[in-house]
Amino acid sequence: MNTRKRLTLSLVIVFSSALLAVVSALRMVAPAVLDGLDTLGPGLAERVLPDAVCAAIGLAAGLSGVVIGLLSRRASSSPMLRSAAIVVTAVTIPLTPGGMIPVAGYTFAMVVIVGVVVLAALLVRRHLWWGLAAIAVLVGILTWAVVRLHGAELAGTFLASLVTILPGALLAAAHLILVVALIAWVLAGSGERRGVTASWVLRHRTPITIVAACCALPYTVARASWLTPWPLLAPSDVNLADLPMVLLTGLSLGAAMLAGGVLTLGLILPWGRRFPRWMGGLGGRAVPVPLAVVPASIVAALFTVGGADLVLSVLDGEIGDGSLAQILELALVFPFWLWGPLLGLAAWGYVMDRRDASVPDQFTRPETASSEPVVTRRS
Repeated sequence: MNTRKRLTLSLVIVFSSALLAVVSALRMVAPAVLDGLDTLGPGLAERVLPDAVCAAIGLAAGLSGVVIGLLSRRASSSPMLRSAAIVVTAVTIPLTPGGMIPVAGYTFAMVVIVGVVVLAALLVRRHLWWGLAAIAVLVGILTWAVVRLHGAELAGTFLASLVTILPGALLAAAHLILVVALIAWVLAGSGERRGVTASWVLRHRTPITIVAACCALPYTVARASWLTPWPLLAPSDVNLADLPMVLLTGLSLGAAMLAGGVLTLGLILPWGRRFPRWMGGLGGRAVPVPLAVVPASIVAALFTVGGADLVLSVLDGEIGDGSLAQILELALVFPFWLWGPLLGLAAWGYVMDRRDASVPDQFTRPETASSEPVVTRRS
């Protein structure tokens, strides 16, 4: 990690830790000031501990994170500081506000729509007619969604709801960013020394990534079935044709889940290392490692925390009827509890693999490493 990246990581740790400390301090001395931040569900810690205790723990974690961030540039190899960072990470995860999975799902569904449009524009630059055909298909789908499924009304409703919960969502995002930044700093400080766990992850990163991507299939298949006469996980007492907004919501979230699975596979596929040739202006260029790892790491942290929160909600009877059959059904259809940890391991393996690919073989002779022929001059 170069100096600029290390400085950026240190600043992220300091500012996100400071935010956590300030919010926790306000919870202790003036909780009424933060009434607008309680727009999401309680975190894992708040389910079992009093609010005052959670606030005290958050204050200690935030102050510790500030110290770690300030010392991280000069003491990157300190085992004690890395251990402290791991402790702060473990403490911050259960303090993250709950209820982030639905917010992230709707947000990512909107991002997928924008992303598909951008990809179509890049395709136009490289292959004009194929690009125009893709744009025509997209226009047709969007027109159908707006006219037949009230897509514009759904988008407006979602954006209005997002504004309402935005403070809590930003606070949860700050927790997740702090967790990812601390983990990234710990891994960067470990250098090239790899323990048993890191070596195992690197060797098995392909099956880990495939299993992680497959976690998107149950929900995707269930939502795709809404287009058939045999819809799965749909309201049993209504006809989806009579509820166009419900149908569009399910299909949008299913498309977002499918896109998440495809992007997960990008951690092991060639287009995850170099942009595909058909992407005009980007084709053939190396994919920056942070562009793949940062989003994957944030989503991994989100899914891990949100998955645990979802499982607890199901077990407590807050979601579903509490029966064993429905608990198993929801755990299998929404396997965030598995997808999150596996995605984190897949991103870790991707980083190590890209790092190995960027390091030249130390046994390669300089004159044979070049593609130019070696010309020797006779005396």
